[in-house]
Amino acid sequence: HDLNRDNLTAFIARVPGVSEVSIGHALIADALELGYSATIQDYLRCIRDAA
Repeated sequence: HDLNRDNLTAFIARVPGVSEVSIGHALIADALELGYSATIQDYLRCIRDAA
C-alpha cells in the first residue's frame, strides 16, 4: 500500500502484468493538497510514463 506519485511509475514499469494498484490513501492525501483533478491527471501521467 505504499504506492504514491513518487514510486508508482517505477513499480508499474518493473512489475509485469499489473492491472490494478492500491493508491486510494495516497490519492486522497495528494488531492487534499493539489486538488482532485490535478491529482488524477498526475497519477495518469505516472501510469503513462511507465509504458
